[in-house]
Amino acid sequence: MTASTPGAALQRAEAELVHLRARPADMGAALTQALGMVLRGQGLPPGVAEAAALIARAVEAHAASFPPGGEPDYHDHHHQAEATLAMGWLCAEALRLGQLDAGHAVAGILAMAGHDLQHDGSIPPPGTLEARSAALTAALAAQAGLDQTVQDQIRQVIVATDPSRAAAGLDEDSMLCRLAREADVFASLTPELGWRLSQAFAREVRAAGGNAAPPPDSFAGRLQWLRAQRPMTEAARNLGLEAGIAAQLAAMADLGDGDPEAGARRLDAMPPGEACAHYRAAVAAV
Repeated sequence: MTASTPGAALQRAEAELVHLRARPADMGAALTQALGMVLRGQGLPPGVAEAAALIARAVEAHAASFPPGGEPDYHDHHHQAEATLAMGWLCAEALRLGQLDAGHAVAGILAMAGHDLQHDGSIPPPGTLEARSAALTAALAAQAGLDQTVQDQIRQVIVATDPSRAAAGLDEDSMLCRLAREADVFASLTPELGWRLSQAFAREVRAAGGNAAPPPDSFAGRLQWLRAQRPMTEAARNLGLEAGIAAQLAAMADLGDGDPEAGARRLDAMPPGEACAHYRAAVAAV
């Protein structure tokens, strides 16, 4: 994805993600597209095609193991394909900036494809699901013949997506791990699709018996989450994530006469449909 301005880049990204959500999720296509972005016409390194196919089949098999409509509301097949595609965008931009090499980018994309492998929507102790996904994905990479260095990179990247950890295997400031954390929440940070995903995450948490305060599907909860985002990589800034966060915070401030908390309270007091309409209009006006 080539950006003219960060705002335009994020609008294009969100439009593509919304378009993809109107169709069945396709992990194989997401992997092919993401790998193509970072290899830029070069052939796939040995074992990468096999690893991508194994990971895609494993993700699809897990999705198919649920009854129709029974996948977790947020951590479903769509989320995994979106995170993979977002990792391709981010890694391609980091490559363009000279901050990453193609080998690390390929490992990062394979990792994002498997970063929620066998996620069941439950809420076990922090890091449990990431550790399981990391072991499963690294094993598939080994089965495809990828070497131990790539397997270790895949494990480290997946473990780094555990939101409770400040550092995971690689140094906290590892470019690949930072990009992975941004890819994991890329779709959720977009203004319109992101609000829908906040609602999906809230349904998943409630189904698992969780109780977050403020709830993720409240504007107070979204405000809190947006403010908690870590400083972005240059690649993420160029693709509009930082500008998107700023626009949403400014929209809530405008709705609250300069006070974002008041704006969030005002939205939460409205009927849901009316609140969404006001929020979308306020973001568009920023």
